[in-house]
Formats: sequence, C-alpha cells, structure tokens
Amino acid sequence: MGVSIDDAESHINWRNTAVAEGGIGALGYPLLCDEDRSMTKAYDLLHEETTFALRGTFLIDPEGVVQSQTANNLGLGRNLDETLRMLDAIGHVASGAGVCPVGWDPSKPDMQPTAEGVASYLAANADSL
Repeated sequence: MGVSIDDAESHINWRNTAVAEGGIGALGYPLLCDEDRSMTKAYDLLHEETTFALRGTFLIDPEGVVQSQTANNLGLGRNLDETLRMLDAIGHVASGAGVCPVGWDPSKPDMQPTAEGVASYLAANADSL
C-alpha cells in the first residue's frame, strides 16, 4: 500500500495521467492520503527544515510489527528491487528456515542464528564476503 502526503485531488490527477505523460498511471495497490500528516509524524518522516515528508518505506508484518524501515532524504529515490528482496527475507525468516546474512537473496544460503551457524556460514562463504 502506498501513502502520500498529497491531497486526494492530486492523487486523482497523478493516477489519471499516464506515466508517459508525467503521471503515475494506474496502480495495483491502494494509495492513501496523509493530508493531516499524522502518519508522517508518527513515523518521524517530516523533514526538519520544510513541510515535506521524507521518502520512507516501512515493511510491517501481519501482527503490526515493523520489520524493516528506511527513510531517504528529499533528493534520494528508493530501490524497488531492495524492497522486494527485503520482503523475500521477511518471508524466509518467518518460515523458520534461517536468518538472512549480509547480501542475502533467495538464491543464496541462509544462516542459522547460533554461534555454530554463524561460524559455519562464514567458513563456507569466506571467499564471497
């Protein structure tokens, strides 16, 4: 789900304008509006020197626990591939299979969250770290 601090009218205009014409076009998810900035304030995204919200991405599990959060300054965009990788990692960890070490993606080995598991992972993957 996407949330924006733009007003609802702006969302309609952005969604009704094709990407090739400078809009965002149709979305496959709901886009909420945060006109009163309550979510912006709750997630501490209000830029200190402006009235703009920083670009934030929050991955929240079904129990309402924030599993991952990033906030980018005004000039920095986000990386959808990284967001999708983190969603894969959250699902992998939730399955109980293991934890996801640095640089993990679904094609790479996971690690057991024990001293022995870490040592084994590091020994087996030392050349690629």
